[in-house]
Amino acid sequence: MTFNVFSKFLATFTLLGYLTACGGGSGATANTQTPAAPTPLSVASALFAEKALSASGQLACASCHTDDNAHADATGTTLPIGGVNMDQQGFRSSPSLLYLASNTAFRFDANGLPFGGFTWDGRANSRAEQAAGPLLDSTEMANADVAAVARKVRGLSYFNDFVSQFNVPTAATDAQIFEKLQTALQTYQELDPDYLLFNSKFDKVADGTATFTAAEQRGLAIFNSPNQGNCASCHTSRNGPNGERPVFTNFSYAALGLPRNRQIQKNIEDPEFFDMGLCGPKRTDLSARTDLCGQFKVPTLRNIALTAPYFHNASVSTLTEAVSFYATRDIDPGRWYPSVNDKFNDLPVAYRGNVLRTVPFGQQRGDSPLLSLQDVDDLVSFLKTLTDDRTAAPGSPTVAR
Repeated sequence: MTFNVFSKFLATFTLLGYLTACGGGSGATANTQTPAAPTPLSVASALFAEKALSASGQLACASCHTDDNAHADATGTTLPIGGVNMDQQGFRSSPSLLYLASNTAFRFDANGLPFGGFTWDGRANSRAEQAAGPLLDSTEMANADVAAVARKVRGLSYFNDFVSQFNVPTAATDAQIFEKLQTALQTYQELDPDYLLFNSKFDKVADGTATFTAAEQRGLAIFNSPNQGNCASCHTSRNGPNGERPVFTNFSYAALGLPRNRQIQKNIEDPEFFDMGLCGPKRTDLSARTDLCGQFKVPTLRNIALTAPYFHNASVSTLTEAVSFYATRDIDPGRWYPSVNDKFNDLPVAYRGNVLRTVPFGQQRGDSPLLSLQDVDDLVSFLKTLTDDRTAAPGSPTVAR
């Protein structure tokens, strides 16, 4: 058993001990099994799965970032539901939290292009900072303030373990407890081996222990071709200079001109509401940068087959549809928009010029497709090779040489 697999087992065993201590057992015989000693990972894992940290008592971080779906929305979820009474729908999907270790704080590069940051609009500069958002968001865990979160943390059966593992000061203030909670939630994502498994078929092919099918090989070629898929221009697929495996994003931003999702409650209630990513409404510091309106973070494509529905507004249900959007957005707009004269209808008209038009976009209605139906199928076949094997040990973060 590798160290990472053992650590995962130990954290799970300790978490089960917490749940048993809270009344999980039902038999008449006392449970005499002694839980494993707490570790930073075991305590952090418990906090990530802790529904008591929400105002409703029904929502945990793990509720919207589920283990089985690459730490993205649960199967069957269109958009996350939260709030004090669990009746508030969010207007953004929950992206995968995996493969973010090489991400950085938000920045503009030398060319003025945005990169980095966490969440769809990059407004958090670290995983710890990102963790604060859901805890206080009225449509998510919906705590009234930092003090409300701190009260919940103090009431946990394993509060003393939290204190010992994360060096919580004696007589800690609410703000200190909240900050240590943020640190713990970041620690979970740093230590849980699931977050950097690197053991997909793609990785095995890179190591010479597996072989692509013909369809997968064609899909990879299309993915990398600047004249066809051009996917690798944002979803980096090449190894790093020291053999670092690609995480299939360069952490940039793009305005894709997605179709408006008519199932979003906010859109139903207010036809004038628009989620514009970098320039608002959740992010406010770039509201004057109208050239950035409509841009959202480019996500990792690792485990993409597990994270439906797709895009920030969950407007597309299947992976084939998502790839087809790239193939046909401009040549067959009627497939995606209620009117061919109302393209990019999830952005105000004034900002539709921000929409990306590089390959495979940029063609005219009725043009011959750059991506055929076969190409779309081949791309999907390749993308499925990026799914990790959660039953196996983690692979190396660098390619075997």
